[in-house]
Amino acid sequence: MKKRWPLLVMGVLGVVLWKTGFLGFAPQERDLVWRFPVSYGEVRALELQVWDGEELVKRQETSWSAGLIGEPTIKLPLRSGTYRGTAIVSMLHADKPVVFQRDFATGNEDTVIIDMKRP
Repeated sequence: MKKRWPLLVMGVLGVVLWKTGFLGFAPQERDLVWRFPVSYGEVRALELQVWDGEELVKRQETSWSAGLIGEPTIKLPLRSGTYRGTAIVSMLHADKPVVFQRDFATGNEDTVIIDMKRP
């Protein structure tokens, strides 16, 4: 049994480091779930952006003819920290798109919910 302790300790340490993104030093794959205070059926186009300070980390554009179904999600690797989410939402009967911005923080969670508020 004494010969197995080092192997067991190394295994547990490996799992802890893997699940915590090497204690925040390595990016961890995350699902960013975006929520908007608009009628999803009226959304015709959506541009999602994730910013780390002045650096654009991810940009995704999508359009629908029948409206948005469900909450849009982006999967990307992020380190623990604070980021800014920007969403440009084009609505069915609107002349101009609505722009939402929100800062969000990532910790050890795999899924981050970004609740956008009206500007």
